[in-house]
Amino acid sequence: MRRLIPLLAALTALAPTPAAAHVAERGMVMLLPTDYYLIGGALAVAASFCMLLFAPARAPAAPSVATTPQGGAAPLSWLSFALLLLLLAAGVAGTRDPLLNPLPIAIWTGLWVALVLAHALLGDLWAWINPWSGPVRLVRRLIGPAPLSLPARLGCWPAIAALLGFAWFELVDVAPDDPERLAVAVGLYWLVTFAAMLLVGEREWAQRGEFLSVFFGFIALLAPIRRAAGGGVALTWPGAKIFAAPAPSPTAALFVLTALSTVSFDGLNKTFWWLDLIGINPLDFPGRSAVMLDNTIGLLAAAALLSGVYFAAVRLGDRLAGLDQGGMGGALALSLLPISLAYHFSHYLTVLMVNVQYGLVALSDPFATGADWLGLADMHVVTSFLMNRAAVEVIWNLQAGAIVIGHVWAVGLAHFLAVRRTGTARRAALSQIPLAALMVGYTVFGLWLLSTPTGA
Repeated sequence: MRRLIPLLAALTALAPTPAAAHVAERGMVMLLPTDYYLIGGALAVAASFCMLLFAPARAPAAPSVATTPQGGAAPLSWLSFALLLLLLAAGVAGTRDPLLNPLPIAIWTGLWVALVLAHALLGDLWAWINPWSGPVRLVRRLIGPAPLSLPARLGCWPAIAALLGFAWFELVDVAPDDPERLAVAVGLYWLVTFAAMLLVGEREWAQRGEFLSVFFGFIALLAPIRRAAGGGVALTWPGAKIFAAPAPSPTAALFVLTALSTVSFDGLNKTFWWLDLIGINPLDFPGRSAVMLDNTIGLLAAAALLSGVYFAAVRLGDRLAGLDQGGMGGALALSLLPISLAYHFSHYLTVLMVNVQYGLVALSDPFATGADWLGLADMHVVTSFLMNRAAVEVIWNLQAGAIVIGHVWAVGLAHFLAVRRTGTARRAALSQIPLAALMVGYTVFGLWLLSTPTGA
């Protein structure tokens, strides 16, 4: 009998039965020669600065850019508003699984990743598709003009506060992917923004208070497609629209720096280095609730540190070139936009590749009722490319290349912005030495974030 029991156990194990399996979405850790990437990236950025010493002593001509007509956005805005209502309903009434509910994927992947990249290619789409323009203009016809005005001294501080709140919810909150929790947060933000636009005016709040409008407006300056003054569209050099844009105010420059710092901290707060710094064992992560205070302080410190170093570098460059102190701080902030775009692409690339697939499945059955609106309910989400060495090498090279290209692009924009103000290539180069050093250091930091182990 004792011999029969092991035999029966073996036969039972071999019997065909349904299996519950879980596939990890984490990419394999590769022992790449990352030191070569770091050194090569730093040298490429430094070499681009040296090459600009021989560039023409005049900035590229600014293209003429037509502004978005205020009445043109309303129809698309209503469609966007209807889609938002559908997503909020799915967030409340649908499944609590964030990979099967369309709301988390729409916000964290569609809005904050895909739409950012689309703006860098096609221009300011948000001015046409934001979910406020249509409802605000309808109510405006009933109640009349805005009764208040936004004080000039506030600058872009409302947008900065909203951006930090968004980043805090994404990076610090205990459950930002929970559909119901996210639906409440998104709904409240829509209502607050709607009320603010009614009180101080849609355009005024979009330019200084609504952080998505401000951020997308900046990223759209990099797009190679522009609306020509006579109608239609035309092509221009990527980033050329920056030379047609007015110099940002100090608080608008601070907004750009804050946006860059939040994405950087999104990568930093998962690294072994950060977890060790705050006293957490990276191989035994206790959960987000245990690090909320540390990550809140880290998020604010990252924004303050990057802003302080940037303005110090600009001030030092002004002194080297004999310029008025602080005069370049706002204008040169626009040169950081390619870096912000590069970090967005690199940091979220694998998330985009996987979550787009989950998003299609979720949209096919948004309320988890067994419906199949798009015929994709049985679609298999593929993540095997994250376990394939050749595929991971391609992905990593795309990420690393984007960071280096973004910094080289930024060095070129900064140089020509400085040429426009100083009038000579020599003084422009002198004013750019500290900022170029900062960009070289940030290149190394960005590549290190891609290659360092993470534990959260």
